[in-house]
Amino acid sequence: MAQRVESDITVQRFEFVSDDAGKRLRFPRAECHEIEGKIEGGAGVGYGARDCVFDDLEGRLDTLRWTADAASVGSAWLRDDAGRFEIAVERVEMPRGLRLVRADRGVEIVAPYVSLSEMKLTVRGPFGRTPGPDEPPAPPPPPDPELRQSRLRFLDSLSGRIYLTVKVVLDLPVIGHRTLDQDLRIPIQDGSINYRALEDSLNWLEGAFLDIKHDRERLAVVWKVPIVGSARELIAWSLDDDAAKVAAFGHVPVRSLTDFLLAGRKSDDRKRKVLQALSLNAIDVALSLLAPHSVEIGGGMIMFGGDDQPGMVDLKVTGSVHDRGAGELKGAIGSVDTTIKDVQAGPVKMTADRLHFDGLDELEVAFDGFRPVQVSVVVHRVTATNSVLQIGGSSS
Repeated sequence: MAQRVESDITVQRFEFVSDDAGKRLRFPRAECHEIEGKIEGGAGVGYGARDCVFDDLEGRLDTLRWTADAASVGSAWLRDDAGRFEIAVERVEMPRGLRLVRADRGVEIVAPYVSLSEMKLTVRGPFGRTPGPDEPPAPPPPPDPELRQSRLRFLDSLSGRIYLTVKVVLDLPVIGHRTLDQDLRIPIQDGSINYRALEDSLNWLEGAFLDIKHDRERLAVVWKVPIVGSARELIAWSLDDDAAKVAAFGHVPVRSLTDFLLAGRKSDDRKRKVLQALSLNAIDVALSLLAPHSVEIGGGMIMFGGDDQPGMVDLKVTGSVHDRGAGELKGAIGSVDTTIKDVQAGPVKMTADRLHFDGLDELEVAFDGFRPVQVSVVVHRVTATNSVLQIGGSSS
């Protein structure tokens, strides 16, 4: 994989060493005003930094290997050529030094301790493709032997609440168009919600049309015309074995809500399009992840929390999303504490004994329908212990 690095360097003196360890250049102190690098091949990746200061910098001439006893960076950035992944940091401090070496793909940066200030992360989709208005719906994916919820057991320690307004527009036989607005107040305890209490909370008018049904490994919200109508599904969730057992007692794990299926709209004019629109409005979420749990993601693993630290504190989200058109969620998180192993995000793979995020503001998720298309977040401070960062092309 081709690589290119350019920089303007200012030094007061340097030392050239040639011995059994190889040929090396040593700089007691070096200042790099501009560093820009490029990794070619696949999705090209660019990276750069400004106003860098290195103490006891040493570089080998026979291979890519640079080390420093301490380093600070005024600003840094990383992005791929396709514009799908971008990180920008106002300041980076590495008081315990760093090592930059060649990796299997791209370069690898190793640091015992890193502190980042005002980091902005942006990931752009589409994360999968949404058919256009004149296109037929995409065929359903092949059945997954393992439901998504089975990989999200870390959500079983969620506590908090979710407030929202569900707006459903139906075109019902005899009755015609009917708009149902239902305010929901959903407490979450130990990662689950009481759907029977939720159903009982529906007001008498909407509750006459809407119902929540559990049947073995399936939970569904259905509509029906009172007295004479038969029930039809608006949205349904598949439940794994553990979730199905809990659902029999009136509770459903939050993680199970990720395996959902919306009722399709009939394109045949001879058949009535019952579900006209579905919106989740006035979303107001407050959650915390209180216990250590892990999740497999990006080809690696993230562990949330530890013996003396909750995984996530004070997640707050507001906004609205709709089955069609643009939607947006905005939020903030007090702190997130993790341990990560070989997690791939675009052109970056990272491992860290501890990765702590403090003060996550401006968390924004843009949607096209119910599909996220862009995620961005600003973090005031990030600290990493024993971190290994590989920068290269994506694994695909």
